[in-house]
Amino acid sequence: MAGFQPDTGDVHVDALLTNLSVGYMNKRYIASQVFPIVPTNKQSDIIPRYDKDKWFREQMKLRAPGAPVATSGFTVDNSLKFFNDNFALGKEIPDEVRQNTDVPYDMDRDATRWLTEMVQIHWEKKFATDFFATGKWGTDFVESAQWSDYAASDPIQDLRTMRSNVLGKSGQPANLLVTSNLVMDKLLDHPLLVERVKYTGGSVSEQMIAQLVRLDKVLVGDAIEATAAEGATTQTYGALWGKHALVAYVPPAPGLFVPAGGYTFVWRPLVGGGAAPWFMRRIRKDDLRKDVLEVHTYYDQKQIDADMGEFAADVVA
Repeated sequence: MAGFQPDTGDVHVDALLTNLSVGYMNKRYIASQVFPIVPTNKQSDIIPRYDKDKWFREQMKLRAPGAPVATSGFTVDNSLKFFNDNFALGKEIPDEVRQNTDVPYDMDRDATRWLTEMVQIHWEKKFATDFFATGKWGTDFVESAQWSDYAASDPIQDLRTMRSNVLGKSGQPANLLVTSNLVMDKLLDHPLLVERVKYTGGSVSEQMIAQLVRLDKVLVGDAIEATAAEGATTQTYGALWGKHALVAYVPPAPGLFVPAGGYTFVWRPLVGGGAAPWFMRRIRKDDLRKDVLEVHTYYDQKQIDADMGEFAADVVA
C-alpha cells in the first residue's frame, strides 16, 4: 500500500507561474549615441561640405603701399549624399493566439519588446560592421602591445596618441572613445591605471579614463548576438563590438559649419516625427483575424570625414 495517497501529482497540475518569467534582452546599446542624429524632411539630400585644405592653408600675402590686395578663396564639395533606407520587421498575433495566452505571457507586450530589441540590435550591428573595423577610417592605429599585456602596454599613451592623430589630420581633437566591454574590463585592471588611483581611495572608471585622455565621453558596447544558425542544436553567442577601440571627433550637436566624424540621418516624418529614430505601428487584418505589429526605421549612418577617427583592432587578447 502506498504511504501517501493522494500524492502531489494527484492534487497539483503544473501551470505557468504568474509572477516570474525568463526573458533575454541586451542591457546597453550605444550605436544611436555615437554619431549625432540629424532629422531630415526628405529621404535623401546633399550634405554640403567645405574642402578642408582651403581652411588650413596660410595664404596671406605681403602688400606694398598702393598695390592691390592678393585674393584667394575656398571650394565646396556637394558630392556627399545620404539616403534613409527603410529597415523593418513585423510580428503577427492571430486572435486565437492572443485569446489563448496565459499569464505571464502577453503577446502584445512581448511582441513590442521583441521588435524593439530587434531594431536596436540592427542599429548596433550595422554601425559595428560599417565603422568599427579596419579600413573604415583614415588611419588604423597599431598599438605597441595589446592592452591586456600589462607589462608592456600603455593604453593611456596609446589613446592620447590616437586623439592627437585625429587633431593633426582634422584640426579637431578626438573627444569620444568607443570600445567594448571586453576591452574595458582589461583597462579597469591595468596596473598603470590602478597606480594612478592607489592613494586616492577611488577606483578606475570610464570617467577617469576619459579625463586622463582628455575626452568628453566614453561609450562601452556590451551587446551580444546569436551567431549560430536559427534552429541549430547548439546556440552560440558573440560580442557585437569585438575587442576594438575607436577614437573620434563628434560634435555635441549637428549644425551649420560643424565638422564631424559622422552623422546619423533619420527621416523623421516617416518615423512618426518624434524623438525616437524608429517607430512601431499596428495593422489590423480582419479577413485573417490577426494583428501585425511592425517596427520601422528610416536612417543612414554616414561617415562625414574619415580623418576624424582612428581605429585600433584587437587591442586586447
